[in-house]
Amino acid sequence: MNPDYLMLGHITSDLLPDGATIPGGTSLYAARTAQRLGRRPGIVSAKATLPADWPTDVPVATVSHSNAPIFENRYTPNGRIQFLHGDAQPLAASDIPATWRDAPIVHLGPILAETPLTLVDAFPDALIGMTPQGMMRRWAAPFPCQIEYIPFEPAAALLRRVDILVMSIEDVHGDRSVAERYAEHCGIVALTYGARGADIFISGTPIHIPAYPANEVDPTGAGDVFAAALMVRYQETRDAIVAGYFAAVVAAASVEGLGISAIPDRGTIETRVQQHRS
Repeated sequence: MNPDYLMLGHITSDLLPDGATIPGGTSLYAARTAQRLGRRPGIVSAKATLPADWPTDVPVATVSHSNAPIFENRYTPNGRIQFLHGDAQPLAASDIPATWRDAPIVHLGPILAETPLTLVDAFPDALIGMTPQGMMRRWAAPFPCQIEYIPFEPAAALLRRVDILVMSIEDVHGDRSVAERYAEHCGIVALTYGARGADIFISGTPIHIPAYPANEVDPTGAGDVFAAALMVRYQETRDAIVAGYFAAVVAAASVEGLGISAIPDRGTIETRVQQHRS
C-alpha cells in the first residue's frame, strides 16, 4: 500500500565517541511515530543504514546519488557543538516514487537543507508540515567541519503554502521572535520548549500547551515525535489545540525509554489522554 504520511528528509549516520555509527535524524523518529499512530509512512532519503529493529512495513525510498550525512556531537562546558563528516545532496521531486505523491500528509524534515520549500509544488492537495531545523545550518568542506547556525528566511508566499511549521527554541537559538515572524504567514506554527511545553501560534495568536508529565530517560527525537503527532492529529481533527495536547502526550511518552523503541502506540496514547482529561 502507498504511504499516507510521506517523510522527506535524509536519515543520518551519527558518529559515536568510540568510532561506531548509529542511524538518526528527523525522518526516523517522525515516520516511526506516524506508524505507531496507525498511519502508513514512507521515507525518501539518501542511502542509509536503518536501525536493526526498523519495522518492515515502513518503506524507505533511497536516492542513488547520495549517501547518508555523517554527524558528530561534541559536548563542551558551553554546550553541544555539531560537526559534519560528510554531507548529502538535496532531494528533488523526481526522487519521490510516483505512486507516493498522493499522500495526504507530506512532512519536510531537512537535516542539511535538502528539502527546498519549492517541493511543496508537487503536492497541491496535501497537508504540508515542516520541521525546518536543517534549513538553519551552514557548513563548508573540507570535512570534518563545524556546523553553524544561519537564519531561515523563506519567502512569504512559500511560507503560506506550509500548513504546520514546528521548531524548538534551541533551533532558533532562543529567539522567539523567529517563530512569531513565521506565524505572520504560516497558519499554524509550533515552538517547543522541551519540559516547558510548547506555544502554538494559530493565525499569529499564541496558545500555550503545557508539557505532559514524564519520567525522562532519553529525550532524543522528542521534538520530531511531537511534530509528527501534531500533523497526524491535526489532519484527523483540523483542530490545532486538540492536536497540540495530543502531541504533548505522545512526546512525553517517547522520552520514557531509549530511541525509537519508546514511541508509544495509539492505544497507549488514547489511554493517557483520557487519564489526563479525568
